Amino acid sequence: MLLTPPAALTPILTALQRTGARVLVVGGTPRDALLGVVAHDWDLEIHGLGETRLAECLEPFGAHRVGGRCAVWVVAGAEISLPQARGGQINPHLPWAIAAQRRDFSVNALAWDWQAQRLLDHVGGVADLHARRLRVVATDTFGEDPLRVFRAARLAGQLGFSIEARSATLCRQLAPRLQEVPQERIRKEWEALFLRGEHLIRAWDSLALTGAITRFPELRALQAVPQHPDVHPEGDVWIYTGRVLAAAGQLRSGDKTRNIILMLGALLHDLGKASTTLRDPQGRWRAFGHEQARVAAETFLSRYFPGNHLNHQVLPLIRWHGAPYALHREGAGRAAYARLALQVPDRPLLLDVALADARGAGTEYPPAIDVTRKIWQEMNIWTGLPDPLLKGADLMALGFAPGPRLGRALALAHELQVTGGYHDRKPLMAALRRRLPELSLRGDRVYEPPSRFPID
Repeated sequence: MLLTPPAALTPILTALQRTGARVLVVGGTPRDALLGVVAHDWDLEIHGLGETRLAECLEPFGAHRVGGRCAVWVVAGAEISLPQARGGQINPHLPWAIAAQRRDFSVNALAWDWQAQRLLDHVGGVADLHARRLRVVATDTFGEDPLRVFRAARLAGQLGFSIEARSATLCRQLAPRLQEVPQERIRKEWEALFLRGEHLIRAWDSLALTGAITRFPELRALQAVPQHPDVHPEGDVWIYTGRVLAAAGQLRSGDKTRNIILMLGALLHDLGKASTTLRDPQGRWRAFGHEQARVAAETFLSRYFPGNHLNHQVLPLIRWHGAPYALHREGAGRAAYARLALQVPDRPLLLDVALADARGAGTEYPPAIDVTRKIWQEMNIWTGLPDPLLKGADLMALGFAPGPRLGRALALAHELQVTGGYHDRKPLMAALRRRLPELSLRGDRVYEPPSRFPID
C-alpha cells in the first residue's frame, strides 16, 4: 500500500514526528489507497501529544482551529485532530483500538501508522472492503452523529458498496434525527456525492433504504408519482430521477462548480411532477406545466444551496430542460432557438441536463440535442451571447424613463439583436421601434414558450 501525501503536508508530518507523536492517517485515505483510488482528503489523528503542544507544533504552518469542543486543525488541505473517547472527550493517550470504535463504518476505521508504515485494522475493515459493504462499527456510538445516515447513502454511491442489513436498520432508526444536522453539513455531503459519486443509482436507492430521504421532503414527494409507461418504462418519477442523476454523472467535466450546477439541474428538474401529475382525458398520466412549478426546487436550493448565483444558473435549467425537444418536434425556426438561448446563462449546461433527461428514459442519442447545438453554433451563440448593442441611454433618448418598462424594452432589443443577427445599432433601433407596441402586452416575459411543451 502506497500513501503519498501532498507536498505541502510533508514538512508537517516531519515536524509532528519530531515531537515524538504517533501520527495515524485515518478516514477515507487508507480506504481509498487500498481501493487504488486517489485520496481526496487527508485526515490525521495525533496520539501522544497534548492539545497545547499540538497547536504550537502546527502554528508555524498557518494551521487554524475549527469547531468548538473538538480539537481539529486545518492545514495544507488536511484535517488534524486528537483522539476522542466516548462522549467526545479528548484523550491524547487513547489507544487506537478504542478510538476506532467511534468511527462510523468499518472501512473508514482503518488507520495507517505513518512512522511504522503499517496498516491498523481492529474492526474488520479490510474484510468489509473486499466484500464491498458498509458496516457500522459500533451500535452504541453510531448515533453520536446523525449525519452518518446520509453519509451511508453518499458512500454507497461513491464507492459502489452495499449497506449491510443491520447497519441499514440502524440508519433508519437514526434518520429522524437528521433534522438536527446543520444545513451546511448536509450541503457538503451533497457536494461530495455530486462530485465523486460513480454509482449514483445505488446512492439514490440508499437514500430510501437508510431513511435519509425523510430529510428531503421535496425529493421524497417523487416516490410513487406515476408516469406514462410508453414514455417512461423505467417506472415512477423517483426511479426516473435516479436514472437522470446517474446519466448526468456521466457528463461531468473537470469544472467542479459547473458539475454541481449540472447535478442540481438533474436532481431537481422534475420536482414539479409531484404537484402537476394528473390523468388526461384518455386516462394517461401527464404532468402539464411541471417545468414551471418551481416552488419545490426553490425550497430545496434555499435550504442547501442558497445564493443568487446558483438560483440564476439552476432554475432556468429546470424551467427549459424540455424546450429543445419541443422545438425540434415542432420544426421551429432559428428565431425560436435563439429566443431559447436567451433564457439560460449556459447553453451547453442546458443541453447536458436535457441529454441526461433523455438518457434517464432510455434514449441514448436524441436528435433534438444535436440539432439545437448545431443551430446555436451556426448562430455563434453556443458559448456566449453577444453584448447588447443598445443601452439604457439609447432608449431613454426615445423617451423611456428609468423603470420596468425600460428594462422590458432593453430585453426586447437584445432578443431582436440575437434572433435577427443584428450587428449595427441603427437597423436594430429601427426594428425595435416597430416592436415597441408589444411591450404593453408582453408583461415581464420576453420569450413566449412553445405552444406544446413536453408532458411526459
